Amino acid sequence: MIPPIPILDDYNVSLENGFLPSEPPLEHLPDPYYAKWEAIVTNLQPLLLSKRLRAVVDQLPVLSTLRLQGVAEYRRAYTVLVFIAHGYIWGGDIPSEVRRPS
Repeated sequence: MIPPIPILDDYNVSLENGFLPSEPPLEHLPDPYYAKWEAIVTNLQPLLLSKRLRAVVDQLPVLSTLRLQGVAEYRRAYTVLVFIAHGYIWGGDIPSEVRRPS
């Protein structure tokens, strides 16, 4: 017997957009609390080219995600942090293995 076709909405998939959201993603996080994350990602290329990204991130305070509201803000935060993390690890002459203390 052939199993039933899954319901696409259960997996946040649409016939029109596939796995992409139906609404455009946020261009920035609205809460000024996250301005430091946004400033880094806005200046990511110059920070990488000048090899200053790691120093800037090392000075960054750990920010809480408790102020994020809704899926769109969580998606934006995830995207921003992934770009920052990727740049931090791979943006130097050798990959970074530094771990911040918890």
